Amino acid sequence: MRSYKIIIGSSSYFDKALDEAYSIIDGNNIIIPSFLELIRNFDAQKQSGKSDTIKTPLLFIRNNDYNGIVNAAHDRLGSLIEDITYDDAFILIHNPPRVLYEFSQDKHSRNLITLDEKREKYSIQRKPEEFKDNIFKISDAIVGQDRAIIEISKSLWYLISVQRKKPYVIMLYGNSSLGKTELVREIAKHFFEGKVLEKHLSMFKNNNYSDYFFGEEPNRRSLGFDLLERTSNLIFLDELDKCPEFFYSAFYTLFDNVEFKDATYDVDISGAIIILTSNYLSEDEMKQHLGMPIFYRIDKMIKFEDFSPQTIYEITMKEIEARKEEYGDMISPERIYEIVSKEISIKNENARTIKFKVQQVIENLLFKEVENSLADKEKSLCPEKKT
Repeated sequence: MRSYKIIIGSSSYFDKALDEAYSIIDGNNIIIPSFLELIRNFDAQKQSGKSDTIKTPLLFIRNNDYNGIVNAAHDRLGSLIEDITYDDAFILIHNPPRVLYEFSQDKHSRNLITLDEKREKYSIQRKPEEFKDNIFKISDAIVGQDRAIIEISKSLWYLISVQRKKPYVIMLYGNSSLGKTELVREIAKHFFEGKVLEKHLSMFKNNNYSDYFFGEEPNRRSLGFDLLERTSNLIFLDELDKCPEFFYSAFYTLFDNVEFKDATYDVDISGAIIILTSNYLSEDEMKQHLGMPIFYRIDKMIKFEDFSPQTIYEITMKEIEARKEEYGDMISPERIYEIVSKEISIKNENARTIKFKVQQVIENLLFKEVENSLADKEKSLCPEKKT
């Protein structure tokens, strides 16, 4: 009787299971062919008319192996496994597609195989005694968004205090470069061990990417594939406003259920925190562009305000200080600020424009000494003619 073990989770989680399997079988002295290599050999032997095919007593299938199988063969993954393994083989499978998962469940229900399953567990850091310190650290990193920090703190405290199954969806909105993306990364750092599944939706510009969102091509990477691969329950979808409406139906399932389903995979997303960002300036604008079905699946909206003059000053000084290792003793921070302050407006500035202007000032000041030297050399090479 074949023995199946299914591992649901990230690649690092599967690697741990793989190490355990090797230690049990003393795998240091065993070379186990890859799934794809075994399939190719099996097909080659069949085509050559050989009746005796090579089989293996051990089979380890990584999730990336499914991408090497032609679409037509995906419906018979279970049969392929049986074709290349002995009746008493041990089979370790990482994140099986639905068709393979259901195959193993059916075999087990009829007592034709033994089946063990392990799932990676995800959770927000539940240490109330560290909560305040973590929020203070986030507040120090995100300048000028005190109200947004307070609102995100309420949500994080709620999430570490309760056992919630349905995903919690947060929208951070406002003008660009105000700290939305930085906030998500700080949350990951202090509450999820720095781990986050991050997708930039502005990259999915047209309907050609529908395979990714809906998993219609089983031998290609999809959203379901990446969700199974995630290392934490923090999911970051950046720039939702740049994503074509064609893909919104994929988000209905993602935001509203404990299980995400596409054409290929079933994924447990219970307890997930999904943070969205957009450049919408109001909730009314959001409703108009996203539509009510998406809008009302978002649990909380947090607006990022444009920078005040004081915030612009603080960000400018922080940027100048952060670059001190670059310019060292060649320029003083005071000199940089003296010049850049004349270029920076008291409104309509963001982190990106401030960084750009500080960069330009540093470059100009560093080049000034070279420029003066070049000018002196030019004078010496081309002295003025005496009359």
